[in-house]
Amino acid sequence: MTARVIGALPRCQVIAKYAVGVDNIDLAAATAAGIVVANAADYCTEEVSDHAVGLLLACARRIVFLDRHVQAGGWGGAPRAFPVRRVSQLTLGLIGLGRIARATVRKMAGFRLRILAADPYLPAGTTEPGVEIVSLERLLAESDLVSVHVPLTPETRGLVNEACFRAMKPNAFLINTSRGPVVDQAALVRALQEKRIAGAALDVVEEEPLPDSSPLRGMPQVILTPHTAADSTDSLQHARATVVDSVAAVLGGHWPPFPVNPKVVPLRPLR
Repeated sequence: MTARVIGALPRCQVIAKYAVGVDNIDLAAATAAGIVVANAADYCTEEVSDHAVGLLLACARRIVFLDRHVQAGGWGGAPRAFPVRRVSQLTLGLIGLGRIARATVRKMAGFRLRILAADPYLPAGTTEPGVEIVSLERLLAESDLVSVHVPLTPETRGLVNEACFRAMKPNAFLINTSRGPVVDQAALVRALQEKRIAGAALDVVEEEPLPDSSPLRGMPQVILTPHTAADSTDSLQHARATVVDSVAAVLGGHWPPFPVNPKVVPLRPLR
């Protein structure tokens, strides 16, 4: 939904997104046109946090890597380039502390590991039970598992970059269930090839579908899923209901459940 498209919609009152991310909507153009933009902000919180937890544990316990070893005919002598440690002795670092990250905290708390979070948009003095709020630099230096939970914005594009990978532990894993371009993929590939980090688990990548020629394909220390973290029959039903509620609310003269541009001056006053 570019400025050109939005400019051709003089009667449009609301744009409702069947997802959380709105990086494919020109918010400035919509706001200038008096169009309310709404998303389904909470539709897949459980699914994406479940997926993140699954990838975190798969990395911590080397589950996928060991499965590949057995499927290829192996058994004894499984690769032990990076020794497996007790999960409760690890440190989990969350880049971003929104809905999905907080759900991930709730689910990982039972493993009694240390949890850090870095989020520059948190109000000063913010606290979260079971989480230590730290700088991104400290999080990268101390975490064994680094999980990304930020939206794609101009500020977060390429947020996890070459400097971040150089700051991470050599036995650390990167997990990304947010948006592919948040991570500098070329820098990630270099870090993996040079063994500056132990591995990565990615549900999202810069270019989707992932090109056949991508060096990420075939890397034994990488887990890939095809941008499916949000998927479930329940989440899809939830998203559809939220979108319908959003459209019905605006057309009925009310604000939608999750306005993305709440400072917009709507074409029609909303209650």
